[in-house]
Amino acid sequence: MSSPRSQPAGGSQLGHQASKSKATRDKIINAVIGIIKENGYAAASSTRIAKRAGITWGAVQHHFGGKDEILEQVLDRSHQTFQARLSDTHFTTGSADTRVRKYVEAAWQHYQGDEYMASLEILLATRGHGNTGKDLAISRTREEHVSLGRQIFHDSEADDQQLQQAIYCVHCMLTGILVETALEPVSFATQPYIEHLQSLLKRILY
Repeated sequence: MSSPRSQPAGGSQLGHQASKSKATRDKIINAVIGIIKENGYAAASSTRIAKRAGITWGAVQHHFGGKDEILEQVLDRSHQTFQARLSDTHFTTGSADTRVRKYVEAAWQHYQGDEYMASLEILLATRGHGNTGKDLAISRTREEHVSLGRQIFHDSEADDQQLQQAIYCVHCMLTGILVETALEPVSFATQPYIEHLQSLLKRILY
């Protein structure tokens, strides 16, 4: 009986290095998100990022190049998290009313998360400056959002432009609700507005 073929030492080492590098990159991104969540965008200095991540700024630059590249990765992670959450086949089943409700509720959960909150602060703070804030994350990933919406609302007769408008409507309203909850965390009731948004989305798509 032949023994199992062992993996080449070089391949094992490369795999370990890639895993270690990803872990470090994730630690840096998490550091930025944590700092922005606790103290706002202005607090996310290179010194604080490195200290929170537990590495030197030189090591941070080795993995990302600079702060702008890290901020881009925060935006990308928020988008990927949203796409992954809504890509579950669970969202493609049920009546149109059910799917609209599930879509809006899941999107709202995402918008309340640390990644989106950090992304929103980044986009507001960097608007008009360089590439990081050149346009909103929803605009940068338009085709992916439309494709996802088409999967979920597969029985809608809306064309791509109408579907895009529906997605933008959800994005704009949820962002507005999020800002209002930050301004009035105790007195502002979100549920009536979430329900209004669900009704509006249904009218646009069906």
